[in-house]
Amino acid sequence: MKRLLFFSALLIFIATSAFSRGLQDKVTMNSDATGPIEFSHYVHLEKVGKNCPSCHNTLFNIDPAKPRLTATMKLMEEKAGSCGACHNGSRAFSVKGDCAKCHPTRDVTFENDGGPVLFSHEVHTGMHNCAECHPDIFVPAHGKNPPVSMEGMEKGESCGACHDGGTAFTVKDNCDTCHQ
Repeated sequence: MKRLLFFSALLIFIATSAFSRGLQDKVTMNSDATGPIEFSHYVHLEKVGKNCPSCHNTLFNIDPAKPRLTATMKLMEEKAGSCGACHNGSRAFSVKGDCAKCHPTRDVTFENDGGPVLFSHEVHTGMHNCAECHPDIFVPAHGKNPPVSMEGMEKGESCGACHDGGTAFTVKDNCDTCHQ
């Protein structure tokens, strides 16, 4: 009996090693709109079992000779492909909602006529959801937002859309809050 257990464990170890050899855990997918998205094969394989065909090559084509599907948030929200096929709110968490589960957030430094400003995503996402600013007020892509002057912000542009003295502190009288 001990021999059978030993050989069973050995067989499982060999099969697992052979399966995982060559499998890259972290895959980075680039998005012009949101920046890099890190995908973990191991996390997903743990959830679906070692069932690669559940995603490859129906949702994600890994054959370089074949075209890759473009996945937009709209398509995923319609469950029409890519991550949205499973991330629908019932099988796995929904693609709608907590953007930071897939899209990394970081502090961003902006330059304007008042000097450099460090924008903290952590502070803002603690109070608001991403869709309140993205993409209507800020396009979440490097170089896609035109520079905005302090005068423009005082008129409700950019940060001034919320930092108007009503929704949040005003940009007009609180320079030190943003400009360090």
